[in-house]
Amino acid sequence: MKKLLLSAALILAAATISHAETYAVDPVHSFFMFKVGHFGIGNVYGRFNDVSGKVVFDAANPANDLFDIEVKTGSVDTHNDARDKHLRSPDFFNAQQFPTATFATKSVQAIDAKNFQVTGDFTLNGVTKSLTIPVTFIGTGKGPQGEARIGGEARFTIQRSDYGIKTFLPAITDDVELTIAIEGILQP
Repeated sequence: MKKLLLSAALILAAATISHAETYAVDPVHSFFMFKVGHFGIGNVYGRFNDVSGKVVFDAANPANDLFDIEVKTGSVDTHNDARDKHLRSPDFFNAQQFPTATFATKSVQAIDAKNFQVTGDFTLNGVTKSLTIPVTFIGTGKGPQGEARIGGEARFTIQRSDYGIKTFLPAITDDVELTIAIEGILQP
């Protein structure tokens, strides 16, 4: 019965998008954010202001889906210029030597019509690790100029030490919560 419901949900989603379509990440409506614990008394939040990439979405065959995202590490923004300068340094993101962080899809598995397990290579600070992250399809629709759009979001946690970022451990937590919220514009 569960398999039948999943099939029905995928067919319903396919009615909206019936073949693989490619979307460019809209940098104005997409966000790559993080949260890290600070001295056990609070959290520091930040984001990267320069996000790009592409999404390929095929509701009829999720194995064809693709989520390739890139952020410029030098665009880190925590609403504090001194902290941002330190985060760009070799102590953290080493933005001069490693100007980008990327996620590149290797495989996609549909859980249901809205939820997927996406396995890909996440590269940060020159280190690449394979991750499987949950991605939620939010929807499709028209943008302000009538252009076709798609949206989705992923929330997951990494350990920064896995990527060689160990400054101020454990005062600044090893666990870093990431949120990638993407809105894409259909490409011709």
